Amino acid sequence: MAFGILEDTRLEHVPGTALLQVEGISHMEGPPSRLKRGTGRNAHVVLVPQPSNDPNDPLNWPLWQRDLIFLLLSAVLAETFDVSFTKISLLTGYTLCAVGACGVFVSAVANKYGKRPVLLFSLSCSFAGTIWGGASNSYNSLLGARVLQGCGVAMFESVMFAVTGDLYFVHERGSRMSFLTIATTGLANTPAMLSGLATQNLGWKWVFWLLAIFVGIALVLVIFFGWETAYNREAIYNTDTSSTDNLQIIESMKRQDEASHIEEVAVPAASSPVGEEQLVGPRRSLWKRTIPFSGPYSDHDMLKEIARPFAILVNLVVLWSALIISFPTLWITVIAFVVAQIFSAPPFLLSTTEIGCLNAGPAIGGTIGCLMCMVFTDPASKWMAKRNNGIYEPEFRLLTMIPLFIFSMLGYFMFGNLIEKGVTPVASAVIWGIVYCGLAFSYVAVGSYMVDAYRDISIEVFIIGMVLKNFLFFGFLFFLNDWIAKWGPAKTFNTIGGLQAGICLSTVPLWIYSKRVRASYHANNLLKKLNI
Repeated sequence: MAFGILEDTRLEHVPGTALLQVEGISHMEGPPSRLKRGTGRNAHVVLVPQPSNDPNDPLNWPLWQRDLIFLLLSAVLAETFDVSFTKISLLTGYTLCAVGACGVFVSAVANKYGKRPVLLFSLSCSFAGTIWGGASNSYNSLLGARVLQGCGVAMFESVMFAVTGDLYFVHERGSRMSFLTIATTGLANTPAMLSGLATQNLGWKWVFWLLAIFVGIALVLVIFFGWETAYNREAIYNTDTSSTDNLQIIESMKRQDEASHIEEVAVPAASSPVGEEQLVGPRRSLWKRTIPFSGPYSDHDMLKEIARPFAILVNLVVLWSALIISFPTLWITVIAFVVAQIFSAPPFLLSTTEIGCLNAGPAIGGTIGCLMCMVFTDPASKWMAKRNNGIYEPEFRLLTMIPLFIFSMLGYFMFGNLIEKGVTPVASAVIWGIVYCGLAFSYVAVGSYMVDAYRDISIEVFIIGMVLKNFLFFGFLFFLNDWIAKWGPAKTFNTIGGLQAGICLSTVPLWIYSKRVRASYHANNLLKKLNI
């Protein structure tokens, strides 16, 4: 039992659990030469998953290329994410419905044909919808533009987390997941600050025109450098998602004294031991990497791919992850509504520009939270793995739920009470930033944990979370303003704080039992039984 995480005896190897470190491990007679490891200060870290011998495997790309691609996609996310929350309040609900409705189709196409076609389609929809919005002269026309924008946002609210699992090893994902979260919780608030200024001085249409410039540049960059990250790696290399199917091979590769006997293990014809040369071609040229389509990556038909996000809801951990992402994001949106509703009315009477400037609080708070995660999450996971005889458990990522609990309690209970007492809007912006700091920890905790524990269904995990989040908020739109007006800010946010505390504390039983849930899910995999 590692740090209170209950072991499971049903499977010899639970998917998600992996050998991560070999330095100073008592039961190792020698370094596992058959397993590829990191370099430099990570020379003792076993690469999880193991990269194949194919130069077209994204894990074999130079780290600087992977980081630049990730930086590009994160920048796109920062620009596009704000589209779904631009405060044209009467149209926001329709945008969110479009995002949620497109989600399952985005998941199906990404699984079947890879992430690049979805990425290009999504950015094209965002660009076209933004141009359309700037040219709109009627409500119905603007509604159509917002729906088209919503179709473009779906990919960025979900599949981007799975891209982290495509590009990085386990020991690299936490810091990159933190950087990705900066785009969603920190930088995404910057356009909100500028939109108020643009609306007041140039007119609301310029919010669309300015956004179109940046999205257009992003579209061109993605066409040339947003390469496909999906890759069908042989099962033997997936040391994090494998179980009894190739356990003997993995165990043979762990010990040098067993390396000489690895040929005696029954290896599937399509597989070969890690470290042996395979017949692979050269890396594809830059021109071939820009081709929109390189799949298919799955032999399932589209109807089965569409059903996958709903089928995985039988896993309680998947449902937990959806709730952890959905409700904190929902409460953040409630704060945004309160800010617009309270501070534009007496006694504050803030202008559109001044209300927009209040977004500096969440922009700074979210960024600080992400930077804290970036410094903390990977080193903490490696330290815990070392203390656990080199064995890494995905649950180690859940430690970042502790700061979420602390910042949420500080933020929600203080926010409503300060507003009700008429404290300066600057103080409310600071508290808003504290809440956003906590939100950053929730994204990093859930994102990195679910990618590490369920990488093979990570697209579906984030898609179903995104669908739930958007339709949940759409439902809240029907009574949100009346709820705040009837209860008042203090009572509303005291209630939200209590609900959020309960949601955070649900991580405790998850920490204890989640390894058994992982084993049970794999042993009784509904997706395999349904052939989806």
